[in-house]
Amino acid sequence: MPDDVKAPKAIEDEPRYLTSVARGFRVLEELSVAPGPLTLSELARSTGLTVPTVQRLTATLTDAGYLEKEPDTKRYRSTVKTVDLLYSYLSRNEFAKTAWPHLVRLREELKLDVSLSVPLGSSMIYVHRLPGYRGNFENTLPGKRLPMQLSASGRCHLAAKSDQDVQSFLASSDLTPLTARSLIEPEDIFAAIEESRANGYCLVEQETSLGLATIACPVTRGMEVVAGVSVHAPIAAASRETLVERVLPTLVSVALAICSSSP
Repeated sequence: MPDDVKAPKAIEDEPRYLTSVARGFRVLEELSVAPGPLTLSELARSTGLTVPTVQRLTATLTDAGYLEKEPDTKRYRSTVKTVDLLYSYLSRNEFAKTAWPHLVRLREELKLDVSLSVPLGSSMIYVHRLPGYRGNFENTLPGKRLPMQLSASGRCHLAAKSDQDVQSFLASSDLTPLTARSLIEPEDIFAAIEESRANGYCLVEQETSLGLATIACPVTRGMEVVAGVSVHAPIAAASRETLVERVLPTLVSVALAICSSSP
């Protein structure tokens, strides 16, 4: 179950807190990170809820149009109606709007994949993805989440925190790798974050997707890192040196432009 959907005990004790609503979103959250549709038993196991509870929640969400059940497998999956939520956010969010033309310029100048991601709990979630080459379809979709400690933008975000906060984050986070190249030892991840802090940018190679390198710069508001701008390139076409020499100057320029134009 994603850490981001667990409510602190203090919130659960709040009189206005509706447990049923929170549990419904927990089901939607679990389906959003699952590799495919899930059965009632699988949802119960991953959410920590009982099967009867999950059955009531999925029935309600199906009636509301947010879930559908596959007739053959009896597995549940999200429907196209959930896309409305993403559209609502992107079309009304001033930060997403003001960042867009800068990202387009970055993509057009570099002819590479470009993205903007923001922190969400212990993850980074992509708000914008602009494809610049024929890469993996999934890697071009907004809404995808990556563990903060593996994401280039996420390490930029963590680099702005104190050493104590970073160590606490790593001690409490799930450090499951995404690829065979993912860093999984806390001391190795901490060293990579320290390097990002010293450089002012982060470069990640094949830790979130095999064959892909990502270089990212932070977007700040005051002293706070609120997002990360990333450029993604296939390893076969761009070495580490090439990314730093060719991509980084333009990336820094765009990150600063987003900082100065953001509301």
